[in-house]
Amino acid sequence: MRMETVSDNRVQEFRERILAAGAGNAALQIRGGGSKHWYGQAPHGAVLDTRAYAGILAYDP
Repeated sequence: MRMETVSDNRVQEFRERILAAGAGNAALQIRGGGSKHWYGQAPHGAVLDTRAYAGILAYDP
């Protein structure tokens, strides 16, 4: 049996926000640390902050 983790909950939250934006034809600004916000076109849309989903979740060398 697999236990649900915090990262699973976070992914589900992201999924719901992305699906809702798609259904409403709304733009999303997916942002991590914001270091590349200047790349390409000017950012627009509601911010989907992904900083909470960081780090190594699994490592199997």
